[in-house]
Amino acid sequence: MKKKIMILFVFLLFSNSKPTYAVTAQNEVLEDAVLSILFPTINKELFKMFGPGEKYNCAAITNIKKKYNGTYVFGATIQLVAYKPQQNPPYTLVKFNFSNDDGVWSIKSVTKEPIQTKTTNLCRPPV
Repeated sequence: MKKKIMILFVFLLFSNSKPTYAVTAQNEVLEDAVLSILFPTINKELFKMFGPGEKYNCAAITNIKKKYNGTYVFGATIQLVAYKPQQNPPYTLVKFNFSNDDGVWSIKSVTKEPIQTKTTNLCRPPV
């Protein structure tokens, strides 16, 4: 009897839980979708800051928050590593603070800091 209850318990446990890899993959797809919406604005700002030929790696959403309950208004922080082809370190870690307060995503502030590698711990290829 104990064996049957244990088998039933294990079966229920596995049948009701979502695999974590599926949740992670879905989150990565959502992150890629948000980044694809913001890339045109990011590219224009990088061109203004660094001129033509600037490349970047490791674009990632480091923070996203809903600003007001019951709305679709968000604030988001996107970071990436910017560099010129054949550039030696230091590269530039650029952080963009976005908001869609007025219905359109726009950059509210930008910070830059030197970094010694072209990657960060948030690096991953698009899904």
